[in-house]
Amino acid sequence: MNFVYQAKVVGLNFHKVQNAVEQGDYVILVADTENPVDSDAIAVYNGERELVGYIANSDKTLSPNNRRNGNISATELKGNLNFSNREYYGEIIRVYKSCIYLEVNEGKWSYIQPVEDVSTVTFSNTVDIDEPSEIEALKSEVESLKGAVADLQEQIDSLKTLVTVGSEDNSSLSTSDGRVLYSVVGLSHFDGQDHLGYELSIEEEPIFEGAKGTALYLKSGAHRVGVFPSYKKKEYCEEHGIPYVEGNSLKGKVFNGHVMIEKIEYNEYCVISI
Repeated sequence: MNFVYQAKVVGLNFHKVQNAVEQGDYVILVADTENPVDSDAIAVYNGERELVGYIANSDKTLSPNNRRNGNISATELKGNLNFSNREYYGEIIRVYKSCIYLEVNEGKWSYIQPVEDVSTVTFSNTVDIDEPSEIEALKSEVESLKGAVADLQEQIDSLKTLVTVGSEDNSSLSTSDGRVLYSVVGLSHFDGQDHLGYELSIEEEPIFEGAKGTALYLKSGAHRVGVFPSYKKKEYCEEHGIPYVEGNSLKGKVFNGHVMIEKIEYNEYCVISI
């Protein structure tokens, strides 16, 4: 299981960008090793590689209340993640004029420079597999992996059977028995996935208390489970093979019928039917 870290991005007023980031966007975190002020500085870029700001790394920028809410400093983030030749991807969870709050999953990263050709790598720990027992053990492991791959393919085929893809104009997706399918994303941002024993409902609510903007949420009782995807999540839905219907297009819609969860990937997404 990958750890998820919370952090605060500051300095937005010093770095004007052409492409403003929004809640749900992914940004790129890169260690700024040549920063003259802070040797632990972590720069944050938007998808167009424009510098948005830096991860907070002082008592002036990271308050005690920020820490109580789970945010850690750039120094602590570098202590938990390996930034050597790596850039990490953070998902924005809240946006304000002066700062941004994001989450960084330790498993979401890529190399900055391609790694060297494995043919040139010298391995210090070699393994002798001449013994018949070791060869048999390796064969057994290979067979086990084949079984795991077969199980995964079965799950993929099951999902393909579940979803009948409509056209690209947000027309309805449905199951074989006519129930309409929708996807809900961002489960890691809410506690509803841990409270699924209540009646499910679809509610349009302010993004946070006092906010002017609203979003469409799947709720379990009073708990938010996830949010209907924005247009920026279309590619995410396509990559995960789940239905995509843009959330804003559903605002004001009356959802008649019982809401059911057809598939759930904890901390990621769920597919519901109505």
